Amino acid sequence: MIKKFLCVFALTAFLWTGAAISQDKKPTTADLHKEHGLDCKACHKEEPPKTAASEESCLVCHKSMEAVAERTKDFEKNPHKNHLLEVSDVACTDCHHGHSATTAICERCHMGITFEKKQETAK
Repeated sequence: MIKKFLCVFALTAFLWTGAAISQDKKPTTADLHKEHGLDCKACHKEEPPKTAASEESCLVCHKSMEAVAERTKDFEKNPHKNHLLEVSDVACTDCHHGHSATTAICERCHMGITFEKKQETAK
């Protein structure tokens, strides 16, 4: 019985660790901004950062949700133009969590939804 318990515990720990590692491999919003040459102060407005970045910080560069939707119009499903955004005030930070992986709020209802660029078809 103890051997069975230890095997189940080890398997659970292994799977949980694997999930945590795979989450860490996704670039965060902060990583992507750093790749574009932005420092912490660009979003946090203070150095060193003491508070989370505000949506106003996002809009300094990204202008508006409409402008961002235009940039992602070539996706199969546009994460920045959908029924949820049309009926509610969704903040950038509802999906983009600065220093942790982005999690689309669409997944609350649409489990497994992905946002991929449309495949170009041969003409």
